[in-house]
Parts: sequence; structure tokens; C-alpha cells
Amino acid sequence: MRRSGDWIRWLVLGSWVARRAARDPGVWELASNYVAGREVRDAVKVGSKLCRQGLRLGFSYLSGHDPGEDTHAVIDELLEQLQGISSGSEVAVKPSALGMKRSLVQARKALAELCVIAEGHGAHMTLEMQWPADYDDVMDLYRTVRENHPMLGITLPANLLRVETECRRLGAEGARVRLCVGSYPVGHALAHSTEQDKALALVRCLRILMESRAYPMLATHDPRIIELAQELARRNGREPGSFEYQMFHGVRPLEQRRLADLGLRCRTYIPFGPGWYGYLATRMAARPRILFSYARALLDKR
Repeated sequence: MRRSGDWIRWLVLGSWVARRAARDPGVWELASNYVAGREVRDAVKVGSKLCRQGLRLGFSYLSGHDPGEDTHAVIDELLEQLQGISSGSEVAVKPSALGMKRSLVQARKALAELCVIAEGHGAHMTLEMQWPADYDDVMDLYRTVRENHPMLGITLPANLLRVETECRRLGAEGARVRLCVGSYPVGHALAHSTEQDKALALVRCLRILMESRAYPMLATHDPRIIELAQELARRNGREPGSFEYQMFHGVRPLEQRRLADLGLRCRTYIPFGPGWYGYLATRMAARPRILFSYARALLDKR
């Protein structure tokens, strides 16, 4: 039996909805609340505005096809245009965009090249985690490339049972770790299933990272966990620049600015590119309430 997230992902990607949605202005209007736009200039425009509000910038290029053959050129152009606007930007990349499914060797080469591009602009790359079945390959990719690019970050979804052990290992290494709850479907044998268990796992992983040499990047919008992170930082004698919050573009913007006004590091995750619909579908599957807004936008146009 399909779980709700699986069902929603199938509905918005594998049915008539997907075919119509990509052409529907109402759907793009909804997506534009969460996606900067289709082009580099759109991402730079949004990033410039957020930077003026004291926020740090994180970007994810949605190429629309895997592997993303234009990813290198787009990221280079993006970071070039951000010169003089923002320093220390972060760029997230998915293993699928690196062609990991086809060749792990080629994915290592592609990721290393992206790290060189980012470092040349004073930015950092962070490798995302996608399907749990690819966990070992993603970690192998990350560890191999990080040997020569120590500022390469990794995203760890705390809902996976094995991530607590990974946090201890990476914490001892002083790694940059982006910690999130996780949005991809996982079998019960491999992950926490209830929302409460997921939240508790996130807290345990966060505590491990805060007590270690790691640079934690906490990706959450949960006000309780945001407050807890500040308390854990205080207990462990962490300075404001030794960890950061990360939040999606278009989600809790006032809270993002509040954290920045307190002198804390808060980074806005800004997706952009022609593959925006796949991103929106994943967001819907993770947060079904977005689906109802989507349905209204679609039906209003009929």
C-alpha cells in the first residue's frame, strides 16, 4: 500500500497532472513562492534581496534532466554574478545531477570540478542525499572528493537509523554537515516512521554535532528545534559563527530575518532552474498541505 508521500509523488509526477502542470501559469505562480525562477538572473535577483536583509545564501540548480550536463556552466555563471554581492555562498548538488547512477568514477570527477569552481569564487559545495538505497554510494562519493576538498559539505537526513553513527564519525572529523529530517520515502526497517520519532532523531543528531568539532547546518523550520539549537550552542560554548540555520526560500521569511537580526547565521536555500516542477513535487510529497494550494491553483484555471 502506498504511503501518502509516495501517492502524492506519483500523482504530481506520473499522471495527467504533471503534463498539464508544467504549462499552467497558476502552478508556476504557486511554485514561484518557493523557486527563484528558471534562469541564473532570477536566482541572483532573489539572492541580492535576501543578502541585503542579512541572510546568507544557498543555491540549488534544478537542471530538469539527469545528469545535469549544464550544471558546471550554470554554477560558474551564478557565482560569477554574485561577486561583490555575497561571499561564502553555498551550492547544493544532487548525486543524480552528477550522473552517479551511470558512473561513480565520473560523479567523483564532476563533483571535484564543481568544488574547484566554488572555491575559486569563495563559495562551498554541499552534496545532497537522495534515495536511501544510494546511501553508501553517496557517502563514498563524498568521502573520496572531500580528501582534496575538505570544505565539501554533506546532507544527512536524521530519519535514517544509521545517521546518528554517521554524525559521530563526521563530528570527530570536523566536517560541514547539513542536518535535515529527510523527505524521500524510506522503508520502516531503515528509518523512523512517526513525526515524533523523526523529530527526536533530529535532536539527537543535532546534539552530537553541537558537542563535536563539526560545523552543523541545521535545516529546519520547527521553532522548538530552532530554540533548542541555540541552547545547545550555549551549553557547548559555541560562537554564533560556528553553526548555522538553513531554511527554504519562501518559508518563514520573518523568522529567517529575526535570526539574522540576532546575529545568528541563517542561510536561505534558493532553488532555481528549468526543473522546478520536480522540486515542487518533492516538496508536496514531504508536506501534503502544499498539494491543496496546488490543486486550488490548478482548478481555478479550468
